[in-house]
Amino acid sequence: MSAGQQAAQVVAGLYVKPAYMLLAAFLIVLLWNQSARPMRALLWGLIAFQVGETFCAVNFIAYRHQSLISEYLHSYGMVLAFGLLTYSLLEVLDIRFYLNRHQSTVRRAGIFIAFMTSILAFLPLTASLSPTEYQTRLFGVSYAYARFGFYQWYEARLLPWLAFSCLTAAGLTILFQKDAPLSNAAKALFSAGVGALGFSFFRVTLGALYADQLVWFEFWEELTELMMVVAVTFILWQYQPSMFKKFFAALRGVIGQGGAK
Repeated sequence: MSAGQQAAQVVAGLYVKPAYMLLAAFLIVLLWNQSARPMRALLWGLIAFQVGETFCAVNFIAYRHQSLISEYLHSYGMVLAFGLLTYSLLEVLDIRFYLNRHQSTVRRAGIFIAFMTSILAFLPLTASLSPTEYQTRLFGVSYAYARFGFYQWYEARLLPWLAFSCLTAAGLTILFQKDAPLSNAAKALFSAGVGALGFSFFRVTLGALYADQLVWFEFWEELTELMMVVAVTFILWQYQPSMFKKFFAALRGVIGQGGAK
């Protein structure tokens, strides 16, 4: 690898990943006692994200990308995180539209969006699988990069079919359920579909762009995950600033008591 590629890997692994994992841990603490449904969904989404990224770190440090189980658990955590973040957003939108009495519009839009999104599941299904594995050196240390066939089958075959099934089921649930607002079942199915499809798109796109330069695959995966956690933090800070104020006020109180002792 070039010096720039080696530096990118070090930055991604030693700086970017710890940064977003610490930020996600902070958000988990911040949301822990929140009882509102959108906040609970966001909390569990961040927990799933944190667990998945822990297995990613284990695979990177201990197994050097050779552990199928660690990578699968990483991927599964990401799918759950994407889905639960989507569910949290749907809950917020549902509350807002419900209060504004736009339930019939939401129902029609939900049917349209669910069925249209399900069609997108065929995009990764038509992508070619191209397993890649090679040895290189990272600042003098032998290191392996791998995109095994099992990973790609999971991302470009299993997840799209799962997404198609969930999104179609969500559309049918809304279609045959006449009462409003949208049912929890419809929102859960749609969120599961978006989670599976979102992660599939994410991985298939990076795999196509950097099939022969997996260091950039990893760098951009880590950087976009940092951007996602920062975006969640920014949105919470903008719309729920009181949570941050209460948290830091309590933290100052604890520090003050410790200093007094």
